[in-house]
Amino acid sequence: MATPTYNDLTTQLRLRWVDVEDVRATQHAVIEVTPDAAYLELPRGRKGDKGDKGDPAPPLLWRSLVTDRSQLPRDLQDVDAGAAFADTGSKSLWVWDGSQYFEVPDFIGLRGEPGVTPRVQIGSVTPGGAASVSVNQAASTEDMFVLDFVLPQGPRGAPGDKGDPGTASNVSASPDVDVSRPPVPGEALTWNGLKWAPRTVLSPVGPFTLGPTDFTSVDQGLIGSGDVTERLVASLTIPPQPFDWRPVVLSGLVKIQTPFGVQFNAEVRVGNAQQGDVVGYGVGKVNNKWDEPILIRPHFPQAVTPGSNYAVVKANTATTIYVTLKKHMGTIGAWKTDREWCSLTVMAQPTIAGV
Repeated sequence: MATPTYNDLTTQLRLRWVDVEDVRATQHAVIEVTPDAAYLELPRGRKGDKGDKGDPAPPLLWRSLVTDRSQLPRDLQDVDAGAAFADTGSKSLWVWDGSQYFEVPDFIGLRGEPGVTPRVQIGSVTPGGAASVSVNQAASTEDMFVLDFVLPQGPRGAPGDKGDPGTASNVSASPDVDVSRPPVPGEALTWNGLKWAPRTVLSPVGPFTLGPTDFTSVDQGLIGSGDVTERLVASLTIPPQPFDWRPVVLSGLVKIQTPFGVQFNAEVRVGNAQQGDVVGYGVGKVNNKWDEPILIRPHFPQAVTPGSNYAVVKANTATTIYVTLKKHMGTIGAWKTDREWCSLTVMAQPTIAGV
């Protein structure tokens, strides 16, 4: 195919113009060049001067809803510029510009599907501090919100009126209480695994104590000291208890002074000063000084369990607790005791045998 010459272009160049005033609206200003292989170079025009500032657009003035464009008013004037009507049928907005209506499509959104009505549940309620509420995200679900509250302490209200007396209850008639055997003094209702039934309360009773004036002062001289191997220094009588029990020594103290080579220990027995069961013991020192008293602590020389018979005092029986100093080391030598600081504290511990 031969390339067109300039002469071909000049004879086949056709210019087709449209109305100049309508160029902006139609966007048509066509220059046609034939044949197809030809082209025409035109000089670029210079940028024109900035135009004058336009008039402000009329304000948008909401009027009403319509269901079709045919319902738009036809009697509007230029003073009504900006009047707006929402079309619920086409979802467009129609705006009067002073001479005609122009359309804003999709002005009205479509109605969505109804959402799920959420349920609200009360979570934690914490007293104190400033009042606040928060969503517990961990406990909440898509259709349920769990709200945690912090509520301040309110002021104390006025005392209310005294209520009417209630109906007296009968514990023995309760289905979980067994009083087929009536309780005796010292018993209380305790749970036996099936029902509440009378049983000895296994909490200690007391204390029973001795003070300094209840102790005997001893002044053993050198003469005859070899013949003295023990000396009773105090006794404590405990009245009868309505249950079987065992003495439990909490603490005690005996002030003693011994010479070189001589040691005394303190022994606490129940029922008999020589043959009774030992329930407390204190270890002294050789050459014991006044400021080194013997400390008495609970002591059982054999294994003891709640059901053991060792040192048990029977119910409704009085007994006596004895404090005796026994020579542990040495033969002769002067020694003495003093009442100052001396004491003994005993509790009566109910035993399983008393149940």
